[in-house]
Amino acid sequence: MSVMQAMGLENEQVLALLVERWPQWCRQVPDLKLLAEPARIDAWRRAASAAQVDRVVRGLAQLAATDGGDDLDAAQVLAWLMMPVAVRLSAELVEFHPDIDEHIAACLWIEVRTARWRTATRLTSDVAWRLRRQVCIELGDRARIDTHRDRTLARTLIDDEIARAEHVGVDPYASTVRDELLAVLEWGRDEDLITEADCQLLVDVVAAAADGRGPGSRDSIPLLGDQVSDRVAARWGVSGRTVRRHARRSITALAGAVGNRSAGVLRRIA
Repeated sequence: MSVMQAMGLENEQVLALLVERWPQWCRQVPDLKLLAEPARIDAWRRAASAAQVDRVVRGLAQLAATDGGDDLDAAQVLAWLMMPVAVRLSAELVEFHPDIDEHIAACLWIEVRTARWRTATRLTSDVAWRLRRQVCIELGDRARIDTHRDRTLARTLIDDEIARAEHVGVDPYASTVRDELLAVLEWGRDEDLITEADCQLLVDVVAAAADGRGPGSRDSIPLLGDQVSDRVAARWGVSGRTVRRHARRSITALAGAVGNRSAGVLRRIA
């Protein structure tokens, strides 16, 4: 039995449900309009940015959650979108229990019905992490979720699965600097090393640095340079010096607390 079968889901049935309900859902949650053609959601989610995918998934989570729209149809669609991470989790944990798919299906349903659509910085990653954590707790394997490596893997897994195009010659599971950085930022926030505002500032700094790179630019990103800092400062209503000071402080705090692998990510972007 697969996780899909355990949840009673079929691709054609879920896609038909998605198309039928989409106009109504878009009226309830305007962010869903980012997906103009629900019938082509597979192609869209591979071509769209991770931020756009997350906004649409967050909208579905709002509809699906018991503290939101409490819509069972939306919950089925959200569970279907999360299926790739559930399938990979099943492959990882199959040796732990003969009925692992039923365990994952039950936990996934709970997570889509209780998703933190109001507070999670990245909804898709948050659901993926919470799903993995709950399944491991049920299996009595807390050690698997107590390591930073596994936590980072769970945080980035959903982006690898549903928000990245799978081009020929590119490993869809290969971790990118962007994925690792976002995982480190969320970990730092959860561990109270940096604040939510620090996370948002660093994301804005990295985005501004990326936007400022044109053809022929050097590979390294001038993360704390004047041009980037001034651009972010204008958006935040502070000085460039303040942006650099806060960004440097956050990077120092993270680099001093995480392992060599994640610290290397910070060095590569700085």
